[in-house]
Amino acid sequence: MLHRLRDRLATPSFRAELKQAAVAFVITSLLFGGSFLSLFLAFTAQFLWVYEIAQALFIASLVLALLGGLYIVPKLARRVRMELSRLDISYAPTQETAFFVLITVIVALSAFNTGNNLLYLIFAVLISVIVASGIVSESMLRGLSVGLRFPEHIYAGQATLLDVSVANEKYLVPSMSLTVGMRLTQKAGAPVAATDKRGQRRWWGKPKAAPSKLDNLAHFVIAGPRAKVRQTVEHTFPARGQYDIVGFTITTKFPFGFLQKTRRFAASGVITVYPAVDAAVPLPAGLSDALGARETNQRGLGADLYAIRQYRDGDRRRDIDWKATAKTRKLMVRDRMREDDRRVTIRFDPCPGRELTADDRAAFEAGVAQAASLVTRLAKSGTLVRLVTPNATTEFGNTPRHTHDMLRLLAVIEPGDGVADGKEAPERRRRMVREASPEVVFAWNGQPASGAVVAKISFDELRTASTAS
Repeated sequence: MLHRLRDRLATPSFRAELKQAAVAFVITSLLFGGSFLSLFLAFTAQFLWVYEIAQALFIASLVLALLGGLYIVPKLARRVRMELSRLDISYAPTQETAFFVLITVIVALSAFNTGNNLLYLIFAVLISVIVASGIVSESMLRGLSVGLRFPEHIYAGQATLLDVSVANEKYLVPSMSLTVGMRLTQKAGAPVAATDKRGQRRWWGKPKAAPSKLDNLAHFVIAGPRAKVRQTVEHTFPARGQYDIVGFTITTKFPFGFLQKTRRFAASGVITVYPAVDAAVPLPAGLSDALGARETNQRGLGADLYAIRQYRDGDRRRDIDWKATAKTRKLMVRDRMREDDRRVTIRFDPCPGRELTADDRAAFEAGVAQAASLVTRLAKSGTLVRLVTPNATTEFGNTPRHTHDMLRLLAVIEPGDGVADGKEAPERRRRMVREASPEVVFAWNGQPASGAVVAKISFDELRTASTAS
């Protein structure tokens, strides 16, 4: 705490604010102190029967008190308004609110009509319960901070584990019955309708709004003073895309559930959700033949014999040719021919050239999922894969990191991104020719820009297939 205070004192803005607070305190103390002194002297003058002086002192006391109020009340109101805006707390009534207010009104009318002191006492207790509920519930939301940890690789449609934590920085007061939510904005992928999963309606009959957020991400029963609680929850992102974390929300109805108070916390972060991957996706027709191993006249790890030579240190024992060893009476080993690396280029052209309908969007998402599945399967089988989009081109590779880079590109791709097929930059086009490989093309019209095309997958055909099914 002292370290935090020392750091705040080092900032010029805090020192200026502290100076203004000190000046306001001195002026307010002088005004109200003078008012109390004048009031004391007025009572003394009245006790001594000096009524003219007592009257003047009474007037001076009221004037000083009025000046003190006019000076300090606007500053306090502005401070309170700034504090409330910083806390960013919103209120929402509940069903219990309507029931309790109705009971309070009935008791109040009965007390006014009958003049029964017991009813007045009950009415006072009901009002005090409402006020106490507001004070306690707001104290529950003060001094809190929210944290979130999520995996680096998340796939659409697959459950993932999110680590949600809430830290209570208050020294004495615990926070109870906290529901943590997360506000998100989706920048790519199929838009997800942010509806309430429970399908409930508000108690006054209007449907709930559909903000882009996860309302019930985690619930914590209690967070003790100066304690941090953590909870691991399972969540499934229904669609691929880039989700920007706008902030978090903490909601509580404690202690009586009369008001649902929500405090919003600003935050920043990006969650990239990869497209859904189907491990059993079939290879396009013609791609299997194109992936057949091709031998060269170079030494390597192929299947056919390249040469027989004498054994050297470091050679594998399994390559020893025992027949040649018996004939020459020297250890001889077999060298094999090297096979060409299997390489495949996945070309993805998202430019439709027309306005897209809902069916077109669904077909495009199906194409993205199929391309992601194909990339993953080829990389796992050892094939060197390259992804080409109008905005980016990856190198050939089959490592998990390279696969995730390609999936990350497919996660954020949108219809109409970049330029149309066949308009790549000259440098990239020359590199494509130099690193020629069999291509699988995903496009609306199925026409590639260049390369040895072995398969064409049209989004229009995917739309037709999905409509027929």
